Amino acid sequence: MRRAGALIGGGLLFLQAAGGTGLGHAVDQINGASTAPVPTVARRPVVRPDNVWVPDRYIPVPHGGSLALVPGHWERRLSDHESYVPPLSAINPADGRVRTFPAGVRPPAEERSGP
Repeated sequence: MRRAGALIGGGLLFLQAAGGTGLGHAVDQINGASTAPVPTVARRPVVRPDNVWVPDRYIPVPHGGSLALVPGHWERRLSDHESYVPPLSAINPADGRVRTFPAGVRPPAEERSGP
C-alpha cells in the first residue's frame, strides 16, 4: 500500500514538473499572465461643467439692514471669474416683499455678496 502511494505521488510530481505533457507550459503561461503589468489608460482631461447650481442663500438688503432670501438657481459659467446669472427674485422674510434683480454677467456666487 505504501509503495502504491509513493508511485502515485511520484507520478504526480513528474506530471507537475512537465514530464512529457504541456501542463507545465500551461502553468507557466498562467503565471506569466497573472504577474504581467496592468495596462494603463491615459488620463481624461477634467472638464468644468458649464452650469453650476447655486443653493439658497441670504444676501444683505440695500438700505434696509436686513437679509433677503435668494432661492437656489442655476448659473452658467463664462470664465473662472464671470457667470451669467438669470433674473432673480429675493424675498425679504421680515415683510414678505419681493425684489427682482435683472439677469446679467456677475462674479461667481462665492465671490459676491449680492444676488
